[in-house]
Amino acid sequence: MPSTSSWLKRFLALHNFAMVATVYVLAWSLLPPLLSSSLPLDVVESLTWGREWQWGYYKHPPLAPWVLQMFYLAFGKMGPFLLSQLCIAATLWLVWRMGCRLMVRERAFLGAVLTMGVAYYTTPALEFNHNVAQMPVWAALGYSLLACLQDGRLRQWIVLGIVAGLGMLTKYSVALLLFCQVMYLLLTAERRVLRRPGPWLALVIMLALFAPHLYWLWQSDWLSMAYAGERAASAGTTPRLDALVFLGAQALNHLPLALIVAAALVFSRRERQAAPVIEEGRGLHASRPGYLLVLALGPGLLVTLLGAATGKNLRDMWGMPMWSFSGLLVAAWLPAHWLKSMRPRLLRGLMVWLLLISLLSGTYLAYGAQWRKRPARTDWPQAALAQHAQEAWKAVANCRLDTVAGDYWLAGLITVALPYRPSILIAGDERYSPWVTPQRLRAHGALWVWPGKAAPESFRPLDKLLSETGMPWREGLWQVDWPRAATGGPLTVYWRAYIPEGCARRP
Repeated sequence: MPSTSSWLKRFLALHNFAMVATVYVLAWSLLPPLLSSSLPLDVVESLTWGREWQWGYYKHPPLAPWVLQMFYLAFGKMGPFLLSQLCIAATLWLVWRMGCRLMVRERAFLGAVLTMGVAYYTTPALEFNHNVAQMPVWAALGYSLLACLQDGRLRQWIVLGIVAGLGMLTKYSVALLLFCQVMYLLLTAERRVLRRPGPWLALVIMLALFAPHLYWLWQSDWLSMAYAGERAASAGTTPRLDALVFLGAQALNHLPLALIVAAALVFSRRERQAAPVIEEGRGLHASRPGYLLVLALGPGLLVTLLGAATGKNLRDMWGMPMWSFSGLLVAAWLPAHWLKSMRPRLLRGLMVWLLLISLLSGTYLAYGAQWRKRPARTDWPQAALAQHAQEAWKAVANCRLDTVAGDYWLAGLITVALPYRPSILIAGDERYSPWVTPQRLRAHGALWVWPGKAAPESFRPLDKLLSETGMPWREGLWQVDWPRAATGGPLTVYWRAYIPEGCARRP
C-alpha cells in the first residue's frame, strides 16, 4: 500500500500539472484574439454557415459549424480559440482513458501528454475547423470500441454508435477510422462480437444520427460530396508521388515528438544501461497488441495507399486528426526499465517544446505581417470593414442590413463582426447559400462588396434581382487602413447597395 508521502507527491504532481495545463489553455484561448485583428479563414467560413442551422453545407456536414456558432455566441472572438483548446483537452483525456485500458496509468498519462509533441496539436489548431473538430471524435472512437471489446456492455455499444454518428456529422473522413476499426474486427479473433447485438445496435444508431444529413445530401444533389471530390482531384503532374509527399508531411509534423524522444534517450543513456530489466515489458494489454497499432498507423497509411492507387490529391492538413494515438504508441514502445529515467526528461522536453512554440506562435501573430510585408488572414481590418458596411448601408437604407454578398472573404468578415450577424450570399453558385432566397432579396435587398478597381461584370443572383424588380442601387468605395501597416497603401473595397423601395432612405 502506498505511503502517505507517496500519495502527497502524487497529489502535488497532479496539482502542478493541472495548473500548467490551465495556464496553457487560457494563454492559447485569450492571447490569439488579442493579437489578431481578424478571425482565421476557416473560422469565418464556418460561422457564416453555423448561423443558418442547416443540416449540411456545400463543403461539409453541419456539426462543427453548429458548435462553433454556440461558442461564438457565448464567448465572442475568444470562442473559436477556446473551442480548439477544449477539443485538444478532450482528445488528451480520451487518449489517457484508452491508455489506462492498455497499460499502467502512469504510462498512459505519459502517452497522452506526449501527443502534444505532434505539431498539429499546437499552432495549426489555432484555426478551429473540421479537422480540429475531428480530434476528440477519433480519440473517442478508439476508446469506445476498446471499452466495448473489453467489457461488452450494451450501453458501451450505444455510446460507440452515438460517437460514430456525431463523427460522420463532423467530417466524412471519420469513415477512414471506422473502416480501420471494422477491418480490425473482421481480421482478428474479435469478430466473435459480431454475433452479439451490440455492434449492430451501434450501426443502427450511427445511421439514425447521420440520416438527416444523408437526406440533405440527396436533396442537394450530393453537393458536399461533389466538393470533396473536387478537392481531391489531383493538380500535380505526379499524383501518385503526391501520396508520398502527404506521408512525408505527416512525418514532419511528428518531428518535435521524435526530437523529444531522441533527446530523452541520449540524456538517460547511462541510467538506462544501469537499470535492471523489469518483467512488465512494454505494458500493452496482452490480448490486444495490434489494436493500438491499427488506430495509430492505420488511417494515415490507408489514406496514403488510396492516394497512390487513385491518383487523388491529398491535403496535408487532412492528417490532423489521424495521430491522436502517436504519443500513446511511443509510451507503449518504451521498455519498463527505461521509464524511470526517461519520464522526467520526456516531460521536460515536452515543456520546452510547448513553451517555444507558444512564444513563436504569439510573436508570429503579433509581428508576422510586418516581417512578411503582407497581411495574413488574421491581419485584416475586420472591425473597420464591418463599421464601414454598417455606415454605408445606414446612409442609403432605413432598414437593417440583411444580406452581404460578393467576395466571400470580405463578406464573411463583415457578417461575422456585425452584432446582428447578417446572412451571406456566397458567390459562384446559388446552391451554396439556399437560405438567401429570391423572395428574401426582394424584401430586404443586399450589400455587395468586392476588392479591386472595378466591379465584376456580373453577380448572377443580384443581376437577376435587378432585372426582375428594377430595384434601385447605390455604390461607393472604402479606403481602409491595415491594422499593422502591413502593406504600402490602404485596402480598397467597392460596394453596391441594392435597396428595396420601402427601405430606401430619401435624400
